[in-house]
Amino acid sequence: MGGIGFTELLLLAVLALLVVGPKRLPEIARTAGHISKTARGAWQSLKSEFQVELDLEHNKKVLAKHPSPQSEVTHPNVTQSEAEQDGTLSTDHSSTDESKNSE
Repeated sequence: MGGIGFTELLLLAVLALLVVGPKRLPEIARTAGHISKTARGAWQSLKSEFQVELDLEHNKKVLAKHPSPQSEVTHPNVTQSEAEQDGTLSTDHSSTDESKNSE
C-alpha cells in the first residue's frame, strides 16, 4: 500500500466518516473501488500493449542480426545429415560454380 500504515488508514476512514457521513460512505467507497478497478485494468492493458511492441522490436532486431539460412535447400524427404553425406547440401557455392565451368 505504499507508505500508508494501519493507523493512517484508520485515521483516513474516521475522517471520511465524519466528513461524508455514514449514509453516503458505502456509496463513495463503492465508487472509489470501481474507479480503482477500471484504472488498474487500463494500466494492465497499456503495459501489455507496450510489452507486445517491445517484443516485436526485439524480434525484428534479432532477425536483422541473424537472417535465416534460406540458401540451403534440400529435398523435403532428405534430412540435412543425409544431404551432407551425399554431397547434395552445398554450403560453399564457389565449388559448385567451378564444377559447372569444368564441364
